[in-house]
Amino acid sequence: MHMHATRRTALRATLALTFLFVVLGPAYAIGFHFSPANINVQARPGEVINTTFNLTLSADSQPTRFSAHIEDWWRSTDNNQTFFASPGTIKRSCGPWCAINPVEATVKPGETMSVRLSIRVPPDVMPGGYWAALTLDEVPNPLAPKPSGVAMTFTGSVSVGIFVEIPNATRAARITAVRVSGDKVSVTLRNEGNIPLRVNGKFEFRKPGEEKVITTVEIGGEVLLPEPFDTCEFSAALPSVEVLPSGRYNVRVIVDVGLDYLMGAQKEVDLKRPETSGGR
Repeated sequence: MHMHATRRTALRATLALTFLFVVLGPAYAIGFHFSPANINVQARPGEVINTTFNLTLSADSQPTRFSAHIEDWWRSTDNNQTFFASPGTIKRSCGPWCAINPVEATVKPGETMSVRLSIRVPPDVMPGGYWAALTLDEVPNPLAPKPSGVAMTFTGSVSVGIFVEIPNATRAARITAVRVSGDKVSVTLRNEGNIPLRVNGKFEFRKPGEEKVITTVEIGGEVLLPEPFDTCEFSAALPSVEVLPSGRYNVRVIVDVGLDYLMGAQKEVDLKRPETSGGR
């Protein structure tokens, strides 16, 4: 029995660096890097924006065929899953505005596939933020030998965000919850505007009544969408038990979503942890 699966890179709206993505197959690996990490444009109603996305195959890979398409995407409220759908599924999709060329090409080792993206903004579009994703999928080679027995072949897929901002967008957000559960600390935010917001922040742990910070946990590289879910929980792993043992703490969170001010909240929690980070 032979099964096929696609492994897609996780889409994050605020990635700042290109990176190498390796897909392991039965006999070889492919590696590639791409740029830009996300496509961010400011446009006016009726304007046409042209840009290019590049995917370069590593020199030690096999020739690989890729297909490109536009799709909608959004995150789950716990920020653990990305969902994809056809363009126009969500209200603030810019997918229907996008045209790409080529839609399929074979890339040789060390060479680059350049996908030209044209964004045609409707003349009657309302202010705010609109988004979609450009996805490139590896096309399996139908002539490649099939592995014997029970096996699974992984193919590569990469998605990058397309973000279009129309002037006079409304930026607004608020903190709705702070939570410590298990080995994670989290903050829940609500987007009360009409544009995706980039989220960066930190949690500061103090003993109640003291100002000295025992440890700081950071979150960053995340996005808070206004729809279809306007609320999202952003979490980060707690440091080791040696750094942050069991006890009562004042947890202060400070969040930057690109407004004229920082948002903050605090909460006292009773933290119960294993005696050692690796012990029983």
